[in-house]
Amino acid sequence: MSGSISLDAVNPSSAAALGAGSAMSKQAASTVAALTWKQHLVVGGISRGCAVSSMFPVDTCKTRLQMGATGLNNVLKPPYFAGFGAAIASQIPYGMVVFGTYETSKVMLCERFPQGPKLGMYLAAAVLGDLGGSLVLTPGEVVKQKTQAGLYKSNMAALRGVLAERGPRGLYQGYFGLVARDLPFRALQLPMYEQFKEWFAQRYYAGQVDDIKPHQAALIGAGAGMIAAGLTNPVDVIKTQMMVGKGNQSLMEVVKDVIKTRGLSGFAAGAPQRMGFLGGSSAVFFIVYEFVRGTMQDGITIEMTG
Repeated sequence: MSGSISLDAVNPSSAAALGAGSAMSKQAASTVAALTWKQHLVVGGISRGCAVSSMFPVDTCKTRLQMGATGLNNVLKPPYFAGFGAAIASQIPYGMVVFGTYETSKVMLCERFPQGPKLGMYLAAAVLGDLGGSLVLTPGEVVKQKTQAGLYKSNMAALRGVLAERGPRGLYQGYFGLVARDLPFRALQLPMYEQFKEWFAQRYYAGQVDDIKPHQAALIGAGAGMIAAGLTNPVDVIKTQMMVGKGNQSLMEVVKDVIKTRGLSGFAAGAPQRMGFLGGSSAVFFIVYEFVRGTMQDGITIEMTG
């Protein structure tokens, strides 16, 4: 069995249209490892758990700033891991759903449309992944942020409080704010990461994406994560207020409240911390992701042209 599967070979008509021998000279090819969907679930879960654990204190400080905390003493005071249990319990399955769906959808789309625009397919796969992941993430995010903000002393107290106040629906408080934040973030982060990797591979590894080292993937991932985090910080502020703020405010009510109390600059609250958190967590995620993926791949690769 060959160690490489060409997407042109999967679609003979597109290969014939390119003409024998001329296609590869005109189009750059990149090679990616093919894993099963179950392996993608495992890789995504492990990587997400490591990333969230390593950067959680920064996320805690970011939440406090977005809730209006002022002064270093209030922002940097312990505890730094308040809400960690709820976060890890939701973030690991979130990583499994998002990246399992993303990687599987990406390969299926590239096989189905070998001559289609890769950036568009990466974007579609990222949106599909995050739509599923948001359903898993929201309950843990609600409990985590209420604990981080100091509204409750423990995850269990926060869970009981939410259920007592609003019932199971309370666990999805701020769901649309989270989707409004995470969809554009993921739609920016993952296609950027893929594109940056391909540019890097073309320059240094003759287009062989799988030759990129884990520490190089970490730096590429950190750059993509920081850019996406900065661009989506305003919706993160809105999401935090919807989950932790007063009452059951709608998205537009939160927007008006932020402008009224803090002005437009309120939407930049916690931006450096968010960029640092997601830049750092993206670096950890992708170094673990590429390492674990590399150890699990069975030698089957997929050649992607376009």
